[in-house]
Amino acid sequence: MGIPYHNEDEFADASTFSDAPAPKGMHDYFRWVVQRFWIPLLLLLSGWLLGLFVYSNTPKTYESAATIDIQRVKREAAEVDEEGRLTTSVTAEMLSTAERLKTPALYARIAGSEAFADREDIVFKKLKLPWQEATAASTAELGPEDASGMMRDWVSVRWRRDTTLIDLSARHSDPEIARDLLVSLIAEYEKSTEQRVAGSSEYALDYILKSSSEIKERLLEIENTVRLYNRCLELSTEIRAAERDIADMEKRYLPKWPALVEAKQLRDILRSRFQSELDQMLKLSEEERDYWAANQAALEGLPEDGLVDAKINLVSARSTVLTREREAEQQIYDNLITKLKEGNLLQDFEGKQFEVIQPPTPAGAVAPDKQKILLASTLGGFALGVGIVILLGLIDPTIRTVSDLETFTELPVIGVFPRWKSDQRKADKAERQTIASSLEDTPENSSSMEAVRTLRAGLTFLGDREERCTFAITSAIAAEGKSWVASNLALSFAKQGDRTLLIDADLRRPVQARIFGYDADSPGLTDHLSGNAELKNVIRRSEVSDQLYLLGAGSRSANPAELLAGKNLPALLQQLGKHFDRVVIDSAPLIPVSDTVPIARLVHSVVLVCRIGKTPKGAIRRAIKVLTANRALPVGVVANGLPRTKTKGAYGYYYSYYGSGEGGYGGYGAEKS
Repeated sequence: MGIPYHNEDEFADASTFSDAPAPKGMHDYFRWVVQRFWIPLLLLLSGWLLGLFVYSNTPKTYESAATIDIQRVKREAAEVDEEGRLTTSVTAEMLSTAERLKTPALYARIAGSEAFADREDIVFKKLKLPWQEATAASTAELGPEDASGMMRDWVSVRWRRDTTLIDLSARHSDPEIARDLLVSLIAEYEKSTEQRVAGSSEYALDYILKSSSEIKERLLEIENTVRLYNRCLELSTEIRAAERDIADMEKRYLPKWPALVEAKQLRDILRSRFQSELDQMLKLSEEERDYWAANQAALEGLPEDGLVDAKINLVSARSTVLTREREAEQQIYDNLITKLKEGNLLQDFEGKQFEVIQPPTPAGAVAPDKQKILLASTLGGFALGVGIVILLGLIDPTIRTVSDLETFTELPVIGVFPRWKSDQRKADKAERQTIASSLEDTPENSSSMEAVRTLRAGLTFLGDREERCTFAITSAIAAEGKSWVASNLALSFAKQGDRTLLIDADLRRPVQARIFGYDADSPGLTDHLSGNAELKNVIRRSEVSDQLYLLGAGSRSANPAELLAGKNLPALLQQLGKHFDRVVIDSAPLIPVSDTVPIARLVHSVVLVCRIGKTPKGAIRRAIKVLTANRALPVGVVANGLPRTKTKGAYGYYYSYYGSGEGGYGGYGAEKS
C-alpha cells in the first residue's frame, strides 16, 4: 500500500459545512417539547402546587351589594335637538352621582362615623407570604386619611346604562365590615344630598319664576316663527296644485293657450308670495337666518323650479322641528305653573333625591375561587415550561439530530450509534468488560451490533481494499466515543474475514489496552516509531478474533505530535498495508492537540465521530476546518449517542432520528477518549 493521494478537486471547497443555522419549524418546537417533556410537566405540577398554596393561604373575601334609584333629573337641562327629539342630561346626572359616591370627603366622614371610629382590625387581609409579618390595625391607628383611602378601594360603584339605577358593592375579608361600609355610605350620601337641596330651597321660587318667564318668551318667539312657516306651507300647497294644473294642460294645449298662460302666471305669483313670506321671517329671527345660511350651499346652482322645491322641503323640515320644540317648551311651562298653583314647590325640592331599591345584603364569600386559581397557575406553569424548553432549544449550542448534523457539516452520516445502557455507563472505567465479552453477550440483531455493521458497510462501499485500506477514527473533542467506534469497527472488519489491525494512536490518553485487556505498558506504536522496538514485537493477535490484530500506544512519549509527524509513520503505514486488509487507527481529538493531523494526511479515509446533544457546533466547525486545511476532508460523520426508544429490535433507536441525545453515551464511548 502506498501513501494515499488526494485529488485537488476534493478540497476545492474549503468551507464544506454550513455555518448558517437551519430554519426552525413547528416540528422542531414539537420535538424539543417531546424531548424535554419533563420540564413542562414539572412546572405544571409546580404551578398546581403553587395555586393550591395560594388558595390555602388566601383569606376569604366577602361582598355586600346594594342598589339605589336616583329620582331627580334637572329639568332645566331638557332641550330639543334639530330632529325634534327631546333629550335630557340623565347620563351626565348619573355619572356625576357615581363620582360623588367615590369622593374622598364622603369616606373621610365614614371613617370618623360611630360605626368605624374605633373599629379594630380594619385592614383587608390578603395573601401573606411566609416571610411577611401579619398586618392588623384599627381605624384610630391608621388615621382618617389612610382609612378613608382604603375604604374607597373596597367600594365599587356601577351605573346601569339607560336606567337611573346605581349598583354599590363592598368587599372585605370581614363580612361585617363589608356590609357596614355600604350602610354607612348610603347614610352619609343621603345626609350630603339633603344638606345640598335644603340650601337651595330658598332660591327655588326665584328660579321657577325666572325659568317660566324665559320659557314664555321662547314660546311666543317660536309661535310667531311657526305661524310664518305654516303660511309658507299653505302657499307651497297652492304652488304644487298650480304646477299639477300646468302639467295637465301642457299635455292637451299649445303653449299659447290662454288657460295655460293664465295658470303659469298664477304659479309665478304664488312663488313670489312664498319668497316674500320667507324674507319677512328672516327679518324677524336671527336663529332662522343662521338656519337658512347653513343650508345656502345646498341651494346654490339650482334651476328655478328645483330651487323652489328645495326651499319648500327646508320649510317643511324646519316647521316640524319648531313644532316639536314648541310642544316640549309648553309641557315644561305647564309643569312649572302647576307646581306653583299646587304649592308643592318646596316639598318637591326638599324631597329625597334617591331611593334605596336593594338594601345592603349580608356579605357572602366571593373569593378566592379555587378552580380559577388552580387553572391559571397550572396553565401558567405549563406555558412557562414550554417556553423554557423552546428557549433551551434555540440557544442549544449542540446538534440534536442526525438531520441537523448532515445539514450543518454537509457530510454524509455513515454511522449512527445508540446511547448505551445506563447501568453500563455508570460502571467504573477500570472494571469495564472487555469488548470481547461485551459483544459475546450482545444479540447479533441488537441495535449496537446493527450500527457497527452499517458503519462497516458504509466504509466498504467507498472503494476496494487497496483504495480504502486505512481509516483514521477521530473526534473534535474528548469523550465523543471515538475509541469505542474504532474498536468495534475493527472487530467488525475482522468478523467478516478481513485481516484487520487496530492501532491505538491516541498516545496521550490511550484506552484500547483497557478495552481489550492487554498490558498498557507493553511496547507499542511509540516504541516502534522511536526505533526502540521492531514491528513484529509490538503487534499482537487479539483474543476476540483470529483476524484482529492490535498495535497499542506503547510507552509514554514526551512529544507525541513530533513523533507522529516524523518520517517513520509513512513508512510504517506503507508496510502495514502490505500485510493487512484493513487498518483502523484510533487517533487523538483534533481540537485539544495536533497529533491526528499527520495521520489524517496519510490515511485513505478520515471518519469524524460526534456525540449527539453534547458536541458543540463550534467544535465540529473547527475540527472540519483543521482537516480541510490539511487536505484530509472526512469521508463521513458518525453520530454517537442517539437516544433509544421503546421500540424493540435492532432498529429501535432509529426511530429517535429526530431525538435529542443529551447526557447519553454511545457504547463504551463513556471513556474520555
